[in-house]
Amino acid sequence: MDAGLDPPSHSYYDKQHCDGNSFSHYYHSRTFFGTSPLLKTKQGVLPMTASTSILADKLHEYPQQDVIDGTSSGSDAILDDCINSSDGVLQLLHRYAGRTFCTPGKRLRLDAQSYYPDYMNGTGLDEIWMCCTVPIVTGVIDTRTNKAPFREGESHVLTPNGQVISLQDLILANPETVMGEKITAFSKSLYGDPTWPIVSKKFDNLNPIPHHLHWAKWEVYDINSYDNPGVCPSHYHTTAMGLYPFITKDQFLDCMKSFGKGDYNGVRHLSPHTMMHIDNGFVMPNGVLHSPTDLCTHELHVTMDEHFLAEDLTLDGRIGAADAFYACREEDYPKDRHEDWEYLVEKFDFAANQDPEFVLKNSRPAITAEEFAGDGVDARWIVYGDFLGDQKCSILRLILEPGAKTKFSPESPALFHTNGGSGRIGKLQVRYHQDMKLGELYPEIGFITQAALNNGGVEIENTGNEPLVLTFDFPQNAHSKTPGAK
Repeated sequence: MDAGLDPPSHSYYDKQHCDGNSFSHYYHSRTFFGTSPLLKTKQGVLPMTASTSILADKLHEYPQQDVIDGTSSGSDAILDDCINSSDGVLQLLHRYAGRTFCTPGKRLRLDAQSYYPDYMNGTGLDEIWMCCTVPIVTGVIDTRTNKAPFREGESHVLTPNGQVISLQDLILANPETVMGEKITAFSKSLYGDPTWPIVSKKFDNLNPIPHHLHWAKWEVYDINSYDNPGVCPSHYHTTAMGLYPFITKDQFLDCMKSFGKGDYNGVRHLSPHTMMHIDNGFVMPNGVLHSPTDLCTHELHVTMDEHFLAEDLTLDGRIGAADAFYACREEDYPKDRHEDWEYLVEKFDFAANQDPEFVLKNSRPAITAEEFAGDGVDARWIVYGDFLGDQKCSILRLILEPGAKTKFSPESPALFHTNGGSGRIGKLQVRYHQDMKLGELYPEIGFITQAALNNGGVEIENTGNEPLVLTFDFPQNAHSKTPGAK
């Protein structure tokens, strides 16, 4: 094992490979213990209904919040309470995660002390998971429990009485009320059980992520000025993508065969590096090498993860061959072919990686979203259009001037987060914060349910003195007409 590396059981990325079997197994097999007769809130102690069961485990960031066992009876009633109290807008918690060989870029707006929790054994927080319906696996051990953090990265909803419950448990209680008929049917076709079919997160690293590819998983990026204040438009933050067209199979094979045998296998020397355009979008097809830039990046991808790491040295440490292949799913890359470099090169998609129009095809310059623009309301599609042959996820940004109001009635439920200012979405008051303390609750992230849309949508109002900036993440097939389609 090379110095500074996790053992092979610790994947660089999430190892919760959410195919239908693993997803169904997780939600149908988990059992928990522990009950509590009282609910503690900032307003005092309130009695709880007898049917509510409280788990013994806590979310690592929020040890003061009781976690409801959503697999017990009563989840449908809790969902009704959440919807009725906020006009169908659910408040989600910030879920933070750290990678054992990544260094935080410190742009997640935490206070200085919160980036390195004393229970994470030196690992810093470099990710925020805004909407994810499965727990992730990072390799981090919570020293308070000597276990992986409970439900790491998984989205939870703040209930009206101050408890929290898994978003996935509320989805399972009444999927069409939360996600609507179309998204429910689509997610069941992918996973067997209904679930939100995309992940919304931000990763924020001091150094670029290792050069890697996903055999099956596509991603989209929103690198914006709100998450990266002070970055000059003529910056030098680049993302390595694919291979130069002149690189031969033999050259790539020689590079891969040198993995772990010298100072550096040099794979990024074979790749063009693209300057990322702030406040525009970019889409990354599966199968293409990429080393995401050292800027805070808002990312969406399908609810699954797998990867192959192509380089053996980064600014954060060395990578062994076992780690390079560890997160490959068997259906994508057979285990008996790990470290078989000839097989890797034969499987590698040279056409996609050496496409001379790759950046042109996959860049997404921001465009006006006319259907959502209005008086005092600027609306822009950041990620849009067909991708890999059909409508994948999309990202919309609304900017409301002080005092502006708008009725927001998209065709599909959506996750949203706040990028600036203060205001309300339905009855949920939101405000953009700085120097947030780990463990405290901040109203910045929300989910607009189908129940809200069935009532005509939600009113959004800027109640502050600065522009209210909101970003909305839509899942696959959310729109009857693909945004930006010609």
